[in-house]
Amino acid sequence: MRIAEPSLEEWKTLYDAAIEFRKIEPWEWMKETDVFGVQNPQSGEVGYCCIMGELGEVLAMAVYSGTEGLQGYKKIQKGQIKPDDPDSLYIQDCLMLSFEDRRFIEEDDRQIINELGFKFRGRNSWPLFRSYKPGYFPWFLSRDEALYMMSALQQAKEVCLRLKENKKLLSPPKKNLYLIRLPETRVGMIVWKDEWREPAPLKKVKYSDEPVDEVRIQRIRKTAKPTHIIWEVDFFYTPTPIAEGERPYFPYAIMLIDRDSGFILDMHLARGAGYKKEFLEKFLSCIEKMSILPLEILVRKEEVVNLIEPYTSRLNIKLSVVKRLENIDNARREMVKHLKRP
Repeated sequence: MRIAEPSLEEWKTLYDAAIEFRKIEPWEWMKETDVFGVQNPQSGEVGYCCIMGELGEVLAMAVYSGTEGLQGYKKIQKGQIKPDDPDSLYIQDCLMLSFEDRRFIEEDDRQIINELGFKFRGRNSWPLFRSYKPGYFPWFLSRDEALYMMSALQQAKEVCLRLKENKKLLSPPKKNLYLIRLPETRVGMIVWKDEWREPAPLKKVKYSDEPVDEVRIQRIRKTAKPTHIIWEVDFFYTPTPIAEGERPYFPYAIMLIDRDSGFILDMHLARGAGYKKEFLEKFLSCIEKMSILPLEILVRKEEVVNLIEPYTSRLNIKLSVVKRLENIDNARREMVKHLKRP
């Protein structure tokens, strides 16, 4: 199904809001830690706004989607996800307005700008709108995203100007509260108000829809021989997007490696939501194919632990969480080099 795109009139309203936002230069007094929320009038979800540009290099505003988007932003801010971590490129869940040089503006963007009759000149002058979703290539805004971004920009401009006059505007009355701009309909018009709110509870992650296959475990116990072998196991996004349908996505690479030899036992590319089921299947089929039970499995992601622990615990395989997976990292670097070759 093709996603609805903004009309030319809606694009004009959005670009007008971006131009007005650029004029006030909020990065002159805003810090990246000055976070506030704007509720989406259509969906009711709160997006969390962050202004970037205090160092003068990147001039932008990101609107992180809900509590999940906010958590991803906070992990980067706290250093839990390092800027040089390859996964940091694929986890963002936000709408972004950045002000770019002309060379970074794509043909589709230029076509809209030309149709609207806007003229932009100079460094960091061209508005660029993009939607970031975990596992997907940065993409053009849908109509719903554009409509929300209009509201977010208009409310962000007001909050930024108020903070310039009142430095304590975003200082919460108690921990874990954020200033949220909320829309109310009065006499057929939307009126915005302030409210301090905690982020909504994080959605509970469901790691597997399938119950543990006890019959398969019994079969593995009968056929697989215990060993002293240690495996490294991980999955991660590959850097080359695949275009299937409207929006390109980054496939998951699922990798199992013998720690001592560095030999790749299995590798598989999986798409989107189905990667968890495919990962578990590859893990179990590797044990079955080799007819061995590793002594220990090294992982570094909580997600990997949650997926395979119901099986490793029943098969008496030690599961250890480590900071580094040296063989996985080496194999990943080589794979990136290969994929990026012309």
